[in-house]
Amino acid sequence: MEFLQFWTRETFANIRRNRLMSVLAISTVTVALFILGAFYITITNLRTAVGEQAQKLDLVVILDKGISKQRRSELFEAARMPQAGKVDIVMASQVLKEFKKKFPDLPLDDFGDENPLGDELHVRLKNPDDFFKVREYLGTLKGVSAIKDSGNDEVARRLLQANRSLTYAAGLSLLVLGLGILLIIHNAIRLTVFARRREIRIMRLVGATAGFIRVPFLLEGLIYGISGAVLAAAGLSLLYISATSNSAPLIKSILPLSPGQILGPCILLMVTAGLGFGIIGAYLSFAHSQRNAEA
Repeated sequence: MEFLQFWTRETFANIRRNRLMSVLAISTVTVALFILGAFYITITNLRTAVGEQAQKLDLVVILDKGISKQRRSELFEAARMPQAGKVDIVMASQVLKEFKKKFPDLPLDDFGDENPLGDELHVRLKNPDDFFKVREYLGTLKGVSAIKDSGNDEVARRLLQANRSLTYAAGLSLLVLGLGILLIIHNAIRLTVFARRREIRIMRLVGATAGFIRVPFLLEGLIYGISGAVLAAAGLSLLYISATSNSAPLIKSILPLSPGQILGPCILLMVTAGLGFGIIGAYLSFAHSQRNAEA
């Protein structure tokens, strides 16, 4: 208990001793985490919008005309692979009826009672990323005449490529902003360690371990990180709630996720990042300063 009181007292003494640097550190961490959270919200909303469009790219498997019931059933079972979320059979008569509605000017009545079209399997995928892989597989099956999609190949390719690009961009942004936060906290703690170098030396002489001396500086880094995360989360939450309260269709299409869906994970990310980067930055700064002092 006495150790805890000592560490807490020393932590806040460090912060008071370097008020300006502490304010600058918390302010900069707040801005960095705000940018991190804003980027996360933007990327997640864009990925959701892209994913919703990609989910509409159903595969339409056109079966050979006059295919046997047994083979049609076999192809239906083959299409119900783990990647498929839903598979429907559309009989040739229904296909012809829908075709006539879509193209009323075509002389389809010239065929008389004969139906020139075959049965179809409509495949809805669980993950749009499997679109081309599943399409290629189904195209190799015997009894499959052709495969088309509800959109077109170029649209599918662009949507899936955009989804992957957004994922890479999110990872890169986390890395860059994380390094920036580490550097900020590292420098703030380094100044504190430098200002208290004589006290640290005395504590070592009387037998204090490196771990005991390190704790107040770790707590200081933790306070910087958590304070910045809380301030950034509060500001970003108010801004997002205000933006999504607008009922304009454009806003709904750009920000499809409600505050309840996105803010929880976003705040958790920001607090975790602030906590983690605060402790890591403080630890590295203290270790670096002590190595220099011993050199």
